[in-house]
Amino acid sequence: MRAGDVDRDRVAAVLADALATGHLDPEEHASRLEAAYAARTLAELHPLTLDLPVSASELQPVEPPSARPVTALFSKVRRGGQWPVPPTSVARARWGKLVIDLRQAVFTRREVVIEADALCGLIEIILPPHVRVYDEGGAFFAKRVLPLGAVDETPTDGPTIRITGRALLGQVRVRRPRAASGAGGHAWREWR
Repeated sequence: MRAGDVDRDRVAAVLADALATGHLDPEEHASRLEAAYAARTLAELHPLTLDLPVSASELQPVEPPSARPVTALFSKVRRGGQWPVPPTSVARARWGKLVIDLRQAVFTRREVVIEADALCGLIEIILPPHVRVYDEGGAFFAKRVLPLGAVDETPTDGPTIRITGRALLGQVRVRRPRAASGAGGHAWREWR
């Protein structure tokens, strides 16, 4: 039987819980999550959670993670590490800098929306290599920067991030680290 996005999202939620409780390490989680988004049938999804506390046959709809706004007001705020990304997030920078680092974040849905509102501030979103990103926001006396190849060069089976919102006298910048260069340093790709 064919798997739908709802089925993949439920498996992704179980995998996120397993990562958060220590049943999976980050590498195993990333591998299984990639397989979940690539699965075309329920039979492909079932083994991904079979050895976890909740099996694929017992999956129930999962409460979405908290979608409270993250705000930097006259300050610098950084959100990073292993945290579940809600289906919809609100990020606000008001005369400050807000950094949202998604490189280790746990995507519980195939598509997430980040409403990025920058008023005389900077919102920087750091992407993992396996996601697609679309910028659907606006700018007025401001700048919005999307990484080079944000859509064309990324795999189609990973999560998708849609960035909405407005930049007013501020900046919304999306970056993606690329393969390490030289002695373990990271280089950045950016479209200007």
